[in-house]
This record gives sequence, C-alpha cells and structure tokens, in this order.
Amino acid sequence: MELIAGGSWRHVFRAPLRSVLAARWYSQYPKLDDIAAEDIAAVRRFREKFTRDAIPHKNFTTTFHRSGGAGGQNVNKVSTKVYMRFTLAEQSWIPAYVQQRMRDIDSSRINSRGEYLVVSEKTRTQRQNIEDCLDKLWQHIDRASTLPRGPSAETTQRVEKLRKAEKARNMETKKRHSQRKAGRRRGFED
Repeated sequence: MELIAGGSWRHVFRAPLRSVLAARWYSQYPKLDDIAAEDIAAVRRFREKFTRDAIPHKNFTTTFHRSGGAGGQNVNKVSTKVYMRFTLAEQSWIPAYVQQRMRDIDSSRINSRGEYLVVSEKTRTQRQNIEDCLDKLWQHIDRASTLPRGPSAETTQRVEKLRKAEKARNMETKKRHSQRKAGRRRGFED
C-alpha cells in the first residue's frame, strides 16, 4: 500500500471504515422477521398508549449534585444536576422486548446493578433538569420501541427484477464461455 503524494493515510483507510461503521449501524436494528409475533403485538400496543406524560416516575430514584463547568456562584451553591435512575427489570410498564432493546442500544447507561441512568445538567434549576431527564428517557424508550419496517411491495418487485436480470446475465456469460471452450475442442479440419 503506497501513500499518494499530497494524500494522507486517512484517505487510504476511508472505505473499509465506512463499511465497518455501516455494518455496526445496521446490526443495531433487528429485522421484523426475527421478532416474535407476541413481542410485535405488545410493542405496538405499548406505542399506541406511550406518551411522555405516561412515564410513571414515582418509582425512580432522583439525586441532585452540583453541576460542573462555568456559571459563577450559582454552580457552587445549588445542586441542580439531576441523576435519575431506575431498575430496568422492575419496570413492568415497559414490554420485555423494549427493555432488551434498551439494554442493547444504551448499554453504557446501565450500571452493574442493572439501573438505567439518565443525567441532566442542562439548565439552572432542578425542576427543568428533571423535565429534561424525562424527555431524554422518553426519547430513549421511543427509539428502543421502534419496530423495523419491512420492504415495500415496489422494493420487493424491483429486487426480484434485478435478481432475474443478474441470473440471466450470468447464464449468458456461462453460455459464451462454454461456446468458447467448445470451439477450442473442435480442432482444425484439413
């Protein structure tokens, strides 16, 4: 592998990295065929009722700490940073499939005790940071409960048409190759 003048190693390795990142991204999302029918039904029922206000945050543990960064005396005096945590396995209002997706997608948010942690220090008040934590939690649950969509009928037809065209092209190539070989076998007649 040779480095082109004026280029960098980053350009040399760009294509494989993209394919690796794409593979990681696609592997996050399961195919609809891989999900059990009862899980699909449970998730659809859950998504119909699920709103941001429907989150029962009474059994969440909320702790407050001092925020970091610049901010003058308010940062040093008031504990506005919010840590909201709950044990994911104990939340019966979240379907089992969604809980598993949250473990898969947001594994860095789950500690060794199985508690899901949401943190906010966005604003200067505890109340607004609690609301921000609930918004973040709603977004995480919404993302985890999103079911994959199957291909449309048009896409399926187009893929089938391309498969048939490729098969015909391969057969034509094989036929030409076979004729070329047969032509070599005949020999010269005097």
